Amino acid sequence: MRSADSLGTRWTMRGLILALMTLAVTLIPALAARADDPDRAFSGRFLLVDMNGRTVSDETYAGKVRLVSFGYTYCPDICPTTLNTLSAALDQLGADKDKVATLFISIDPERDTPAHLKEYLASFPGITGLSGTPEQVAAAARNLKARYQKQPAENGDPAAYSMDHSSSILILDRAGNFLARMPHASAPDRLVERVRGYLQPKAIEGRP
Repeated sequence: MRSADSLGTRWTMRGLILALMTLAVTLIPALAARADDPDRAFSGRFLLVDMNGRTVSDETYAGKVRLVSFGYTYCPDICPTTLNTLSAALDQLGADKDKVATLFISIDPERDTPAHLKEYLASFPGITGLSGTPEQVAAAARNLKARYQKQPAENGDPAAYSMDHSSSILILDRAGNFLARMPHASAPDRLVERVRGYLQPKAIEGRP
């Protein structure tokens, strides 16, 4: 005759095995779904495609101070001004520009394909264009606290729309944390001063 203690132990083990089997049945499909969906599994600030067709994230630029702006290539005024400011700042940074990643994130993925971004940004050396799916772009803007909205053309042409959007230049530290937000028309030397300050080893870096 088995003792009560022996029977209790067997029932306890059986219950534990059943609980583990139930947990496995629940978790395995969820984990598989995340593995098949890289966007859901990603937890950084952005997951986009650069102008060379390479998938990148904020972690791609780890170790560098980041200058980030949002815009689009059909922008008539603000974006060219921003890009000129960034280009002039990069020239003034000299050798220090290798310590900086300068990113232009398009909020118009419908028209700004990687190839088109690359052609457009050829006039602004040192600036990397990023785009992606509408969902990826929306996530990047949300995580970096930028806003944009599509505006239909007055003549009703569906291809002639414009985009209202945030115009600030964001400065992020080497770990991707927020440091500063500067106007798009800032003087390049002022931007350089801020960046060089953050490049110093003893600089106090901000938090997101």
